[in-house]
Amino acid sequence: MREEVLDTIRRRRTIRRYRDQELSDEQIDILLEMAMAAPNRMNKQPWHFIVIRDQELQNEVADLLGLHPYLETAPVLIAAAARPSMSTTWEMDLSAAIENLMIAATALDLGTAWVGEPDSVVWGMAEDMLREALHIPNELGVRIPALIAVGHPAEERPPHSRRDRFDRTKVHYGVWEGRELGGEQSAAA
Repeated sequence: MREEVLDTIRRRRTIRRYRDQELSDEQIDILLEMAMAAPNRMNKQPWHFIVIRDQELQNEVADLLGLHPYLETAPVLIAAAARPSMSTTWEMDLSAAIENLMIAATALDLGTAWVGEPDSVVWGMAEDMLREALHIPNELGVRIPALIAVGHPAEERPPHSRRDRFDRTKVHYGVWEGRELGGEQSAAA
């Protein structure tokens, strides 16, 4: 069982092409359940998820962000939202939830693409458009730092391997420069 979980994480890849096949409500519920199982500071759960199946809105967002065709062709977009007033760690909490959702999608043989650039001007415009289109009251102070496209993949990408992702030069034990805490050079350096 452990190896199956590790393999699912390795298989999680960004998918930008989707088949013309709907997702069931049950599939969406499972993804959102797994998202909400994510760790979060003091169990504040500052997240909200808006399931978007509105082709016109998807086209508008894709046009604004210049992200074609996957925001348009995914059968579902999930707006990952949060209320920053609920938790000082809302960004980390929401990121953990998004990763859970994406791994769960992989386990269900679905594909996902995580889109977001919350501090850019264009993304700010997208957030404003989404808050208005999704009828999110301004007084709630909701942020939408990410969209997740979800669907049945129309492309196959190989799993990540240790060789293409694991970089020992980015691992540090005790201190940065590859030295142990006692000041001696480590064997890995």
